[in-house]
Amino acid sequence: MSITIFSRPIRTGKTTELLQWCDKQKNIAGIAMPDIAGFRKIIDLTTHATIDAEYKNTGATNEELIEIGKYKFYKSAFDKANEMLIHAWASKPGWLVIDELGKLELKGQGFFPAVTKIIATMQQQPGTNILFVIREGLVDEIARLFQLKDFSVVQTLSI
Repeated sequence: MSITIFSRPIRTGKTTELLQWCDKQKNIAGIAMPDIAGFRKIIDLTTHATIDAEYKNTGATNEELIEIGKYKFYKSAFDKANEMLIHAWASKPGWLVIDELGKLELKGQGFFPAVTKIIATMQQQPGTNILFVIREGLVDEIARLFQLKDFSVVQTLSI
């Protein structure tokens, strides 16, 4: 088992490159969070199910929202994504992909619940490699938050 962190600055095509890499892999599971037509979506990498994650309306909504910077996300989308990640981890894939860890997780939100559970059980699943996507500048903070010790950082996905 290994932990790889794919990191580059924001808006440099990390998710695009990640999705291209995932298409070439076998036995892969997890989630990606691409920008599709100007809105953030969450994609299950196994089933390809897509969830609307970003709230773009300016009007009121009855749904609980999570705000980070200029973005507003549906809390329910992250709740579902956390369930997807736990299910993906339980399937014991060759690679578990989580795109992306950032400021929400530093606040205990976003994918924080699932990643905490996954990290706690890593030693019980030695056959699964983990790929975290983390924007440049947040790698050290995320590594401290989740107490990651042995990991490699790459700027391109040729692994």
